[in-house]
Amino acid sequence: MPPLGLHTVVAKEIGDRLRHPILDGHRGALYLGSTTPDIRVLTRWDRQVTHFFDLTNFGHQDGVAEFLRAQPHLADAHAIPPHMAAFVAGYITHLVMDEIWITQIYRPFFGERSPLGGDCWANILDRAVQFSMDREGRRDPELVAHIVSELARADMGIDLGFVDAETMSRWREITLRVASRPPEWERFRFIASRYLEEAGIETPEAFAQFVKTLPQLVEEAVRYLTPERIRFFLETSVEKGMEAVRAYLC
Repeated sequence: MPPLGLHTVVAKEIGDRLRHPILDGHRGALYLGSTTPDIRVLTRWDRQVTHFFDLTNFGHQDGVAEFLRAQPHLADAHAIPPHMAAFVAGYITHLVMDEIWITQIYRPFFGERSPLGGDCWANILDRAVQFSMDREGRRDPELVAHIVSELARADMGIDLGFVDAETMSRWREITLRVASRPPEWERFRFIASRYLEEAGIETPEAFAQFVKTLPQLVEEAVRYLTPERIRFFLETSVEKGMEAVRAYLC
């Protein structure tokens, strides 16, 4: 699914367009919320626990509705502190973006029912496209500095219901480190490690050779998916994210 850095960039775009006082007053909470479904990499939980979406179910699912149903104390934005409402809004942007990627990009073009069949190289191509989008999305150093600054001063009085305060604090530190580091090619191994191992790219030497081919691999993946589909995915993520956040905050 899209990397943490790209989730914060999309959350910022949504906040900028909506100009809602809760989001403008608590940007750090918005950005932290936009990364938190991926806290599972820290807790080692099953993805469905934090994303409210079953990857084995090819029928219609609504992760945002399921999230708010499972956590009723968060469902009314007017009944919780503003920083928590901003955090939940960020969480919602993540769920929306991931679901669009799964249903419109991953499954039809890289997954098990796609022409590529969902093998390890299909998944490496999928991650290569995501990594490329993250590099492009975080190209502006001022944008990155803004996100990092807001994350660093985010209000940590967060009651998500299924994550304790200590774990949330650790997650904020991880998110800060990720957001602060530019997505250089060498960091690709952290988002594709499982599939690189399946492809036999396990040793530092093998990965060093693989990194040299990454720009070409990204070009191949983008040609296959097409730049138009990538732009449409990003635009749809912002538009649908705005709709979902607006509905939550109204």
